[in-house]
Amino acid sequence: MNYNPFETLPCISHEARSRWLLERVAEIRQNPNLDQAAIVFAEGSVKIFEGRYMANKVMANVAKRVIYMAILALHFNAAGDHHGAMISTLQHITTVLGLCSKNTTAATIDVLENLGLITRVADESDRRNHLIRPTDRMIMGTSKMVGVTFAAADKLYPDKHYVERINGAEDFMRRYFASSLHSLMNINTLFNRNSQLFSITDSGVMLLCKLMTIKNSGRGGDVHAVSFPFDEIGHLYGVSRTHIRRLMKRAEDDGLVRLLETGGRKVELLPRLDDVFAEMVASRVARAQFDIHLANGEYHMLPIDGGSHKSQTSQVETTF
Repeated sequence: MNYNPFETLPCISHEARSRWLLERVAEIRQNPNLDQAAIVFAEGSVKIFEGRYMANKVMANVAKRVIYMAILALHFNAAGDHHGAMISTLQHITTVLGLCSKNTTAATIDVLENLGLITRVADESDRRNHLIRPTDRMIMGTSKMVGVTFAAADKLYPDKHYVERINGAEDFMRRYFASSLHSLMNINTLFNRNSQLFSITDSGVMLLCKLMTIKNSGRGGDVHAVSFPFDEIGHLYGVSRTHIRRLMKRAEDDGLVRLLETGGRKVELLPRLDDVFAEMVASRVARAQFDIHLANGEYHMLPIDGGSHKSQTSQVETTF
């Protein structure tokens, strides 16, 4: 039987999570170190994905990222009736969030299996079902991706030492992955119109990260006009020149860039593009902070609904 993925905790409602995340994003946007954090996020993401076509493919858009992360979250959050990831559960999540069809979800899972990122095993409690389990390769790779967000967070809050947590408590990443289902259910609330353009488009986030790293490198002396040749960039990420051209044309229509020469040989980056990227990075860090608080049992930092934090703590703990 399908459950409502939005209400993942008994004492933190979907609405409370949304408010908390949006307030935290607004706070991060005021952080004087956000520009540095954005550079770290862009460069770290490019380093992980550039030249790795299949890695980019499985995380190509928000729908695939949600499927990918939900598999980890459901696997490690083996509590109550939800004892792992099943195709039907993943399909329900993507459908409720309005991200993609059931067929697309199933096809994405097939790709992950073919790449050796997941395995399917019989559900011991019901042999008619199969559970989807992440392989060590998937867990290790995702830990590296999480590390990029943590590195950006360290630039914002140097005293928190987020990156150290990955190599700290032995079971921290297990608890972090389990916690990540909660903020994942609020992913749509964190999109504004322009950030959604890159998030829903295949490889859009990675292309934006690459664009920002080129800008930050200061090539040519003009940080606002860069060379972003569609054919060369497409080769790096396994997407077509036409696909990039269409994305950049839509970005131009939205006032994010100005295409000065054909084929991306010269692209002017407008101030709104910086704003879109800053919002994206702030959203990633805010989600990570929420999940870290849950993973570490820092319930006093969370938007507990009603009553004292102490009286609700046991309700949170029973979810893990």
